[in-house]
Amino acid sequence: MENILSEPLFSIVAQSPATGAVLEKFHVDYCHLSKKTLAEVCAIQQIPASVIANAIQKVLAFKPNNNSSDLSQLSLTELINYILNNYHAYLKIQLPVLLGQLEKVANKHGEKFPFLLDVFFFFEMWKDEISAHLIYEESKLFPAITALEKKQPTDNQENTMSELDKLLRILEKEHDHSDDLMEKIKTLTQNFTAPPQACKTFQLSFIALKDLYQNLEEHLQIENNLLIPKAKKLALL
Repeated sequence: MENILSEPLFSIVAQSPATGAVLEKFHVDYCHLSKKTLAEVCAIQQIPASVIANAIQKVLAFKPNNNSSDLSQLSLTELINYILNNYHAYLKIQLPVLLGQLEKVANKHGEKFPFLLDVFFFFEMWKDEISAHLIYEESKLFPAITALEKKQPTDNQENTMSELDKLLRILEKEHDHSDDLMEKIKTLTQNFTAPPQACKTFQLSFIALKDLYQNLEEHLQIENNLLIPKAKKLALL
């Protein structure tokens, strides 16, 4: 715990942008206080050091096991739970935090770096679409898959398989569009590389963007290469 308390906030968030959500929860402005250590910030804002340090260490210690050979052994229900815990939960926490960061950066530096306005525009569009996509998966697709795996279809088997086929086709189209939007952002930011003169907030937002992009790539790879084929096989589509 002493090590994490002695680290500057910028260093902590750079290790894992997901720690930004922890700092936001404690109302820590880690952009303006980026050079101060966690211990100094706790003293300034009268935050229990042990509580926030433990929360941050849990985030830093978390390493999702996305080895395809391991995941391929999971049942569809287990794979869905893995996706929910490792990817949906991450997105729900990070999306509003990162949107706020990008808005601040675009408002402050958009005149000097006009591409930031486009980055914010496309990210906000992507956030709205991916948020709706998560709702779609959790309310329609995932329940349909788990019901079929448990052999508890709501209608007859033929209708259930037809409905699942439709849901999977929608999923594939949404994946393609989501990937296109993130690739636009990747291109605009030159592979999430902040200009040399960028401030700490600017740098942190690009680090968080890159982390989110990598998380999304893993997410899509698991769904496209494992979830969808296994679901189609189950339904004999």
